Amino acid sequence: MIEAKIRYFFKQNAKKHGLVVALIIATVFTSGCAENDMSDLTQFTVETRQKYLGQVEALPAITPYESYHYQVTDLRDPFKPTVSLVKTIELKRRSNGLKPNEVRNKEDLENYALESLVMVGIMNNNGQNWAIIKAPDNNIFRVKKGNYMGENNGKILKISESKISLKEIVKDGLGGWIERRNKLAISE
Repeated sequence: MIEAKIRYFFKQNAKKHGLVVALIIATVFTSGCAENDMSDLTQFTVETRQKYLGQVEALPAITPYESYHYQVTDLRDPFKPTVSLVKTIELKRRSNGLKPNEVRNKEDLENYALESLVMVGIMNNNGQNWAIIKAPDNNIFRVKKGNYMGENNGKILKISESKISLKEIVKDGLGGWIERRNKLAISE
């Protein structure tokens, strides 16, 4: 019934007192929300706290750090090679005598890594096999037995119909040089 009176009043005076009437109506409708009894909320929070009350375990006891000073005066340093090992390495280098020929002129294919070169074909001229090699920059080269290719002083030992056999001279990691066999197969 109150709402009907308010609607009637609003229709009659909407144009005259629109803002005032709107404020009065808002006050009337929201006044019902101003109840101060929050006992149910208080009871809920008390019950929840009691229900989920837990205990934290005590932290374990911290044992103090005990340092240990390692002293070795009569043992050799494990990070330095023994004298006998150094002598053996030096003797091996001297007795080997292997090293690349640094005076010869480098060939064009020695500017490329062997893995980047592709054998694309083979041709025979008067009993001599020649391999056709494609470089990464798409240049084509013709090589025969005795030519060099690859960055590791690779000398061509044999050219067959399916591969090129090479002998490379590479560092041994100890300051010397060793020979290593390698091959370059024809690309299909």
